[in-house]
Amino acid sequence: MSINEIPIWARVLCYALLLTFAITIVFPFMWMVFTSFKSMEDYTNNPFGVPTKFVFQNIIEAWTTGNFLKLYINSIGITSVSVLGIVTFCGAAGYGLAHFEFRGRMLIFFYFLLGMMIPPQVILIPAFKIMNTIGLVNTYFAVIFTYLAWVPFAIFFFRAYFLGIPKDLIEAAKIDGASDLVIFFQIMMPLAKPAVVTVAIIYFVWIFNDFMWPLIYLNDHDLRTVTLGMMSFQGKYSGATTLKTAALMLATMPPMIVFLIFRNQIQSGLVDGALKR
Repeated sequence: MSINEIPIWARVLCYALLLTFAITIVFPFMWMVFTSFKSMEDYTNNPFGVPTKFVFQNIIEAWTTGNFLKLYINSIGITSVSVLGIVTFCGAAGYGLAHFEFRGRMLIFFYFLLGMMIPPQVILIPAFKIMNTIGLVNTYFAVIFTYLAWVPFAIFFFRAYFLGIPKDLIEAAKIDGASDLVIFFQIMMPLAKPAVVTVAIIYFVWIFNDFMWPLIYLNDHDLRTVTLGMMSFQGKYSGATTLKTAALMLATMPPMIVFLIFRNQIQSGLVDGALKR
């Protein structure tokens, strides 16, 4: 059915709903940006309008007082290591579940899928007790190891993508003498680049914006991530709305920039993954 065959009232309703959703997303973002560049006097007189004069002092002060350089290093470091591990291990698991024949393969796959039905809050106390027992609380390893357990979606996505890659390629590589590791890293992963980029960006945004696990594990101020830094910033400057908004904009920029840069790859990866059998 082409769009011209859809009744005009249905199209108007659809566009109205899309416009409503767009406004609910764009307006808070624009308010955050405008408020970040306002003085307190300008914000008091015109809280929702465009700044009469763009003031960069809020950004500079939020960056220095919030120690955002250290927060960025901590968050990006944790996120990068976690994403690299998730892409590698879940890609290997998805490849094995898609192309290796062994007893219990589907049982293992469904076992991983069960993880998508369990909220993280359910395992919060057991996870903390385990990390405390092995002495990893208040270290980056506790957070990274926990994120490496966020595997259900990645395994599901990689498996679906690898199922669409013909087995003839694998058999041809084995005839040429390639091992399974060579086939995986030099053939399968390059072919699955859209899936790799999609999983990496989705998990980058999830992990960078996560608040609960760093709050549970990281007590040292020097180990804090951006989300924990924002909590501390909120407590110190509760009355400085423009300064808090500037800090919030600094906190949201990295995942937003990454998403905007790779949005086309994410869309193509999701479409390709959905079309695999």
